[in-house]
Amino acid sequence: MAATFTLDQVRKHNSKDDVWMILHNKVYNATSYLEDHPGGSIILREVAGTDATEQFVEVGHSAETDDILKELYVGDLAQDEHADEVEVFRPTFEKVAMVAAIDVKQVAKSKVRKNVKKTVAMASVIASVGAVGLAKGWWTGPEWALAAVTTAQKPVSQLADLMRSKLAQHNGGGSSKLFWWGVGIATVVELSLTTAVTTWALSKLEAQKEFTHFPRSRPATKERKMAILKMPAYSTAATTGPAVKPPTPANKVMDPADWRKFKLVRKVLVSPNVFHLVFALPRPTDVLGLPTGQHIALRALIDGKNVSRSYTPVSNNSDLGRVELLIKVYDTGLMTKHLERMQIGDHIEMRGPKGAMQYVPNGYAKEIGMIAGGTGITPMYQLIRAICEDESDRTRISLLYANNTEADILLREELDGFVKAFPEKLSVQYVLAQPDEKWTGLKGFVTADMIREFLPPAAESTKMLLCGPPPMVAAVSKNLVSLGFTAPGTLSKATDQVFLF
Repeated sequence: MAATFTLDQVRKHNSKDDVWMILHNKVYNATSYLEDHPGGSIILREVAGTDATEQFVEVGHSAETDDILKELYVGDLAQDEHADEVEVFRPTFEKVAMVAAIDVKQVAKSKVRKNVKKTVAMASVIASVGAVGLAKGWWTGPEWALAAVTTAQKPVSQLADLMRSKLAQHNGGGSSKLFWWGVGIATVVELSLTTAVTTWALSKLEAQKEFTHFPRSRPATKERKMAILKMPAYSTAATTGPAVKPPTPANKVMDPADWRKFKLVRKVLVSPNVFHLVFALPRPTDVLGLPTGQHIALRALIDGKNVSRSYTPVSNNSDLGRVELLIKVYDTGLMTKHLERMQIGDHIEMRGPKGAMQYVPNGYAKEIGMIAGGTGITPMYQLIRAICEDESDRTRISLLYANNTEADILLREELDGFVKAFPEKLSVQYVLAQPDEKWTGLKGFVTADMIREFLPPAAESTKMLLCGPPPMVAAVSKNLVSLGFTAPGTLSKATDQVFLF
């Protein structure tokens, strides 16, 4: 039987390192989740010791939220203190069929039938005029056909008058042979001319196919490829046999709802407590298919409970057959300690994509300022790589990357490589809190003066992205507000001027 808690008991758990909350009359201890919360621990600490049901429902949550809540659940709220259920309006939308409002194929067929009838009628008139004229001797030689066609184009009333006048002028007998010869040739000429003109006009002027006949997208431009980390090749599966196409919607490598297992094939300690992990996709030619700016969730059975956490890959869709992560191990991190213990060949469950960020090349912002701390560089690097490798993307990026020591700087070789290759797109400044005497770069914490000097100013065409330890994010957010930026919300949306990963 679940434990029962009163509101007073829950309110006592509202300190920095003791965070309880109530959701839908159930009590949760979120202390162990502070470091792993995608929006930062500050969001959870703001509602510590309270009933946070309304805030929780209003912002919405991802598919793995239920799994996380199961891990944090400690009991129920006392029955006599139950709150009414919170209802939030969620608009529904009518499905719009991808079918043209007008059956253009039927319209085209109808027009073709009308043209055929018109052609037959016109051919009959010309044949009659040509045959009678040829038999009666109104015209002879090659000019008869042109004369017949010209005559047949006249209005019916004029045509009747012309026929009567011609007959009155030529009362002599005609040749039956010439008459039928005229009928045949005139008909063939008119049918050929009318068919050719009708076909050309329909091909140029008519919408003969509804819009759903055509593909929904256009081919992408070829992108420049750049390796993430220089690593020896590894084998994930047999490479012989027929070529495997990139995953299609019917054969996706990863799914946002279903957990799928992936094998660890490489594990490298790249700096103190930071591991570079490589997981193999099912086939060497598979593509992860992760939209730029979004992340994935990992799940593992730890101490008898399913634990899931979100991470941003440093690999992208140009890296075939693998997904790469940079993970910093925390002493209190259930998932990171589990990843540290994993051995080559072990499996872990993943699903995705997920996340509020929706990056559109040349449409998200003209200039992007980035402030990252520690492993908070991973979502920034994903965007940097996508923008730099896309020749058509003209977005300008400026990055302030903060760490304690020079040895803590992650992906430095890759970042410096992008700066050298794309100076018109990217600038990077490293900030060290504990530099040695040889360090000539920026020192201390990220300040308003640093932001003013190295990052773009507040403007409608500017976005600012933050990711790092909660104290750093909180301090930087205040600096941004003092410089004219709009304060970030409790949970970020893609349209926010300041976005928190």
